[in-house]
Amino acid sequence: MTARPVGRRVWALALAVCALAPAPAAAQQLPPAQQLVQRYLDAVGGREAMLAAHNTRTRGTFSMPAAGLTGELEVISGKPNRVATKVTIPGLGDIRNGYDGTTGWSLDPMMGARLLSGAELETAREQADPLANVRDPSAFTSMETVEQTTMGGQACYKVRLVWKSGRESFDCYAVDGGLMVASVNTQESPMGSVEVVSLLSDYRQFGGIRLPTKLTQEMAGNQQVITVTSVEFDVVDDAAFAPPAEIQALKPGN
Repeated sequence: MTARPVGRRVWALALAVCALAPAPAAAQQLPPAQQLVQRYLDAVGGREAMLAAHNTRTRGTFSMPAAGLTGELEVISGKPNRVATKVTIPGLGDIRNGYDGTTGWSLDPMMGARLLSGAELETAREQADPLANVRDPSAFTSMETVEQTTMGGQACYKVRLVWKSGRESFDCYAVDGGLMVASVNTQESPMGSVEVVSLLSDYRQFGGIRLPTKLTQEMAGNQQVITVTSVEFDVVDDAAFAPPAEIQALKPGN
């Protein structure tokens, strides 16, 4: 006759103990994406400093260690939304691509000259926008911190970006210091989409701005390394952004 009362007392005691026990710690709240972007901009010199130059010329080296390839790299970018890249590899030639504000193009020894279209063109247009480089909200439909993780050996907050075109990419901002230490993008090409994981390191000062001087990229099982040796501001002539003659010949009406 006493089993039930004893059972009830045991359950009551268990419930009381549970009520007195400390609640499990709540999951750590992730910093908002905009807060991480602002922290990054502060760490590199500020939004205004990042947008101050009318144009920029970056020079350095390019290598694919597994293939034994090395070359010289030059990237020019200019307002409002222009960019051109040239990689010169001895024995292979020049690999060039760009966006002049209207036309996206590519020129290399393997595939020749071609105009970009579809997702390739849209990606080139978005990446040429200076506001996208400072992660201005106007360039995206959403920005969200999704997790704390580790990339390149550094703890970082991973931010998911949804661009106006609908494509997604990810930035990773260091927990310690706030610098961008990695990014994950989808590279469009005639052969399809390829995920590119980039590790950014060795930040240095150029004209009052801190920029990464080493970019290690992993794509389709291959690694390529870009090392920046110089960055110059407002030294590029506007004519330098014009597509080469091979590209001009492909434009409608020519």
